[in-house]
Amino acid sequence: MELRYTMSKRRKSGHGWFSSFVVCFIALTELISNVRSLKDLKIFVPEAVIMGNAATLSCQFELEKASLYSVRWYFESEEFYRYVPKESPPARTFPVSGITVDGTQSDATSVTLRGVTRDLTGQFQCEVSEDAPLFHTDIRHARMQVVELPKEDPQMQLDKTHITTLDSFRSVCTVGTSFPAANITWYINSKRIHRTPYQRITYRSYEGTPTFSSLEMLPHSQVLQDIYQSMPPFHTSLTVMCEISILHIYTKSVQQRILVSDLVTTISPNLLGLDGSNNRRKNNGDPDNSPLTGAARGPVVPALLMLLLPSLWTYATPLLDRCRLPMGRVSGV
Repeated sequence: MELRYTMSKRRKSGHGWFSSFVVCFIALTELISNVRSLKDLKIFVPEAVIMGNAATLSCQFELEKASLYSVRWYFESEEFYRYVPKESPPARTFPVSGITVDGTQSDATSVTLRGVTRDLTGQFQCEVSEDAPLFHTDIRHARMQVVELPKEDPQMQLDKTHITTLDSFRSVCTVGTSFPAANITWYINSKRIHRTPYQRITYRSYEGTPTFSSLEMLPHSQVLQDIYQSMPPFHTSLTVMCEISILHIYTKSVQQRILVSDLVTTISPNLLGLDGSNNRRKNNGDPDNSPLTGAARGPVVPALLMLLLPSLWTYATPLLDRCRLPMGRVSGV
């Protein structure tokens, strides 16, 4: 009986100890969850900033019931700024090559860098720690690109300024040295040009040298065919444009025009008598009842001359100038 009583007592004691442990564990977990209040840590770093400008980096967070212990900023694992509220002064900077902190514009949630250089292209990191008892720490990081803009405006050259629909042409676009290298995109009459066997695009860029791109358009290009089909007759033009961009902070463009003419496609076969209408008129009169065929044969030659006159005048003018006689001799005749 005594042995049974002793074992029963031990069991009750063991159950009591386990229950107390569970209660304490739950209470401690609840306490930790209440104390650990650092959350919603977010970092804001400019994706791109122009070389020589200032850049403000921001670290936003919520502490609720906890107190802030420190905020630390790193560039590529090197600490350059620390903010500890309990210290005096709370802000402290550390020497890192290329970094100049503007102390008047920096605090617990942000740090401002003056006169950024290309060397500051890289990874920035914000580390926030809450105060005792847990000193919970959270980290966020983001990349920043420092952009060196080209000092010269883009330039474009065309190998031809006047073509027909059967001609090819080539254009070259260059832009000054930049970091990173500029992107060059081609357009013709607002249609973007992509590389194909009939739309040949080259691109060349080396660090420390201008960026270069060329465009060669062959007459069988689908873009040109679509444009030509929608063109009005006689003379019209193509607008060739190259657009230069560097990330989202720099965009410029340059464009030139090419005159396009194709007389072959604007002369009706009826005007040239190539459709066999003469034979039909002899037997059946004027089958299409057109004033340019049949009995109205008289206006054919004048109409054809009016079509050809602009081009004939263009090529004949230099010859006339060379053959022009002095006014005195004309008077004598």
